[in-house]
Amino acid sequence: MTSPATPDTDPVPATTAGAGSSRAHRVPLFLAAGVLAVMLVRALLMQPYAVASDSMAPTLEEGQRVLVAKVGSPSIGDVVVADVTQAWPGPDRSTHTDDGLLGRVLGSASAAVGVDLGERSVLGRVVAGGGEDVVCCTAGRVTVDGAAVGPRLAGDAAPFRVTVPEGRYFLLSDTAAGAMDSRTHVGAGSATTDGTIAADAVIGTVVTRIWPLRQVGAPAAPTTTQP
Repeated sequence: MTSPATPDTDPVPATTAGAGSSRAHRVPLFLAAGVLAVMLVRALLMQPYAVASDSMAPTLEEGQRVLVAKVGSPSIGDVVVADVTQAWPGPDRSTHTDDGLLGRVLGSASAAVGVDLGERSVLGRVVAGGGEDVVCCTAGRVTVDGAAVGPRLAGDAAPFRVTVPEGRYFLLSDTAAGAMDSRTHVGAGSATTDGTIAADAVIGTVVTRIWPLRQVGAPAAPTTTQP
């Protein structure tokens, strides 16, 4: 009597027969979880931002990318991103998201998760908060409670005196050329006539430059001798 033939291969264990199908079903779940994580991080913690102008030069220059922290309140001297849609006109940074490889990647990823990168927003340095007096100009400089801040201004800069309301901030650009800040919106063009920005309009504080790679790092404080 002959023994039964030995099969060429072992049978697939029943416990692993459906493993491939199970893994295939997990992939969409992992992708969905990843997208949700990105949306939550952007909404609650961090957000990339494309610098749309040279108003903060030389601290930050047009075309650079920065990372903005969306937790906590800014301190005097911090560079912030503020949504000025309801306050005063600002540049539309959506036109800058497709600049270069990083911009295209960020733009595509944001569009994929339903994020609008086209809100009206500006970069500015917080120089004054609620209760502080901002005056222009003393020896060509804006002062806060008597101390000079910001860049040196042209001789024809319009004079003003503002006491910042509680819950609001006064922002200045780091350069007077092409400035887009509270000073340039005192009076006409500002919904509040004092050019200030509401605390809840601050999107976040700039914590580091992320592009170009050779310039990665926290933005430096401005000098007091800029033109």
